Amino acid sequence: MNSLPRPETQAPLVVDLDQTLVRGDMALEGLVKVIGLGVRAWFTLLALLLRGPAPTKAWLARRLAHRPSTLVLREPVTAQIAEARREGRPVILATAAHWRVARRVAALAGPFDAVLASSYRRNLKGRTKLAAIQAHVGGPFDYIGDSPADRPIWQASRIAYTVGVETGVAQQQRLAPQSSPARALIRALRPHQWAKNVLVFLPLATSGELAHPGQIGHALLSFICLSLIASSVYLVNDLLDIDADRIHPKKRRRPLAAGDLSIPLAVVAALIGTAVGLGAGLFWLGWPAFAALATYCVLTVTYSLRLKAAMIADVLALACLYTLRIAVGAAAIHVPVSFWLLLFSVFLFLSLGYLKRYIELRGSLREEHELLSGRGYTPSDEMIVAMNGVAAGMVSLLVLALFAEAMGRSGTYASPEMLWLLPLPLLYWLNRVWMMARRGEVDGDPVAFAITDKKSLTVGLLLGLILLLAKFAALPIG
Repeated sequence: MNSLPRPETQAPLVVDLDQTLVRGDMALEGLVKVIGLGVRAWFTLLALLLRGPAPTKAWLARRLAHRPSTLVLREPVTAQIAEARREGRPVILATAAHWRVARRVAALAGPFDAVLASSYRRNLKGRTKLAAIQAHVGGPFDYIGDSPADRPIWQASRIAYTVGVETGVAQQQRLAPQSSPARALIRALRPHQWAKNVLVFLPLATSGELAHPGQIGHALLSFICLSLIASSVYLVNDLLDIDADRIHPKKRRRPLAAGDLSIPLAVVAALIGTAVGLGAGLFWLGWPAFAALATYCVLTVTYSLRLKAAMIADVLALACLYTLRIAVGAAAIHVPVSFWLLLFSVFLFLSLGYLKRYIELRGSLREEHELLSGRGYTPSDEMIVAMNGVAAGMVSLLVLALFAEAMGRSGTYASPEMLWLLPLPLLYWLNRVWMMARRGEVDGDPVAFAITDKKSLTVGLLLGLILLLAKFAALPIG
């Protein structure tokens, strides 16, 4: 039904939904969630995409339960809406999202005087949206949007408000500064996490190849390839965890969860990073390194899709992922990797995997037998998780002692007896980090904590110094 003509001072304010009222795209987020529904849902989605966006959005709205309470509202837009309400002007939500989704969001961010949205047969976008607005308003209106598809609506509006692209009309008002996609992408790639990939240099340090520049170059290239793949998988993980991250006190600031990074840009960056990482590994490091990098990529994606919610399997997967970093480094310099080194890595990072879950359990506000969001553990598992983690750490020290003994008999060290000291700094660090976690002094990822903790860095330097002295310094021992 058309409204009666109003004076211009009472012109309705029409507001777009995706990337305007909320910092996200409901349809694209729905497409991402289909990944977790299985192969049958993928084929259904493909058939619907061939029929057009309207049937696809309708199917997604029926199959997926969007949680409007997790959405991030854009404050300048909500402020403009509040001002329009104070002036007594009607406020209308007009969106290309399906009406089921639009009404859920409107119930949270409203009240709205009307909701205009897509249906099974009509995709309310561009000129189709303009026609629906004009039919409902019957007079002048103001419009807030973000997309090039909104330009016909801006041209027909009294005042064009934008939170994204230029409107192309004179009476433009920008409600929010345009964020930098490049800066958001760099944040999402998490370059600070690349420090974990220094494990690729461990085979170089333990194989006696430290003095060969060519081998150092190969190890450095494997570090770059692994970092590109790891950052690409971080993007995939953040895509799959958008809803969970938005209700997390810290993860909600991640670029995808906060709406600072668009889903298409994240997908393209993930594909390019993976292709470059795997391609460079194949052409410059050879098939063994490529196989190790590809295994790391597949296991990481599998962890993001399934394993991270599986009790015990998640920490085993984390331990294997860290150990695969060592395998990548060994394959890059074409040296056999020691069984003892791999076993040590598995137990050490199994301990740290349990420590990560222990920290999450300690900080959880859920009921004793209620599963953590996206995890296979309940707060009642806290004690057994800690016991398993400490036990795995102690086993790793025993394996390290056996590994040091084996390296000492290889004949490639000037002072092999120095290697016997390796377990001592690590014994100190493992006990310290577990005690700090028990006191609530380790926040989040223990590996990330170690990278920024001065005493942890000192332990790392001490371990490196022991290796260097054992390799090159002929000390009068024994």
